[in-house]
Amino acid sequence: MTIIAHAKMHSLNPKWIQGVTESPKFRRGALGRKAARAHMKTREFMSHVLADPTEYDPTTRRQANFMKTLLSFKH
Repeated sequence: MTIIAHAKMHSLNPKWIQGVTESPKFRRGALGRKAARAHMKTREFMSHVLADPTEYDPTTRRQANFMKTLLSFKH
């Protein structure tokens, strides 16, 4: 199977991303690591950052905005 065909199959299966995130090889993103250090879930930390962005550095604000954008997409 070609790489493109393989990618198309994964994009058609919405449960694929869930399987990837549950695998032992999955690496948590930078925002997820920051959320873990703050003892929060990633979405909760994103909301916290967006609620009061002046408390956080520009990189964290960009990461929270990026996650908000990703969560806005519908399957």
